Amino acid sequence: MIKDRKVRICMIGAGKMANSVHYPSLASFDDVEIVGVIETRADRLNETCDKHGIPQSARFLMGLDTDYQDILQELKPDGVYVIGQPEIMYPIWHWCLTNGFNLYIEKPMGLTTHQAESLAYLAESKGLITQVSHQRRTAPVLRQIRDRLLEKGPIVHGVVEFFKCDATPMLIARDRMMDDGTHAIDTARFICGGEVVKVESECRRIGVPDINWFAATLHFDNGSTCYVVCNWASGRRVFRTQMHVPGGYADVEVEADGMIYLDNNYAGEKLSTRDAAGSDQNFVFGGFAAKNREFIDSLKTGTDQCSSAFRDTVKTMRVCQTILAQALEAGV
Repeated sequence: MIKDRKVRICMIGAGKMANSVHYPSLASFDDVEIVGVIETRADRLNETCDKHGIPQSARFLMGLDTDYQDILQELKPDGVYVIGQPEIMYPIWHWCLTNGFNLYIEKPMGLTTHQAESLAYLAESKGLITQVSHQRRTAPVLRQIRDRLLEKGPIVHGVVEFFKCDATPMLIARDRMMDDGTHAIDTARFICGGEVVKVESECRRIGVPDINWFAATLHFDNGSTCYVVCNWASGRRVFRTQMHVPGGYADVEVEADGMIYLDNNYAGEKLSTRDAAGSDQNFVFGGFAAKNREFIDSLKTGTDQCSSAFRDTVKTMRVCQTILAQALEAGV
């Protein structure tokens, strides 16, 4: 438990994603102090620190092989953010957990279920607070509308759609599933609750050598069902969900607006994502600030309040791997 002082955070990485949502989130909290920024590029290090008022004494320009280890051991922060590509950052995640540092990372939680399970095991065996930035669980518009629907009853079924216009081969270390696909599957798990007990899926390769389309039906132990479709060869970016309860349903485009329909009311109620968040800042209405807040509050209280702790996110990774395994079995 942390009392009478700010939460001390060390950041590893000052790239685009970190600067878009994580530094702004932490900077908006008056109970957080960034005591160290570790980065390999001087331009990104200084630009990031200048923007957020981080002093020279907290700036560390170095390689990411082992240099960061001495810095973390010297600083002894309450929590560490390691934001970057899993193929680069996995050894750092592993070291942080092994050495007892509470850890916040971006998705995906590794490249394979083996990596995800290893991280979850280390975190649990050390009793650490962890968070994966599956931020749609904390997007204000999605959470508020889901709560409204649950007042009428449990989720009968949901739909998650994630489309992008990017019909190019993805030839880096991770594939589409273990990238954007994890967001769609994780949101389905959040919407429906319970545990996934059965997966039925189909995958395709549309104009590229790698899988860039999949559809999956997820069956949950609470009786709910979710239909997930992801297509990276579509016409535009959209992340959209449906949630159905007895006597009600909602359409929510998480980055735009949500509509709630109850008891045969065709007009419905509209809630914009910005109104729900009370902000027009993406890091707020997108759910990133709330995701960061869970991690900080967990560090302060010593009680894990994280909605995407490693022990939970590993379940998302297993579902994703199951879909890929079914594609392999089907000869896709």
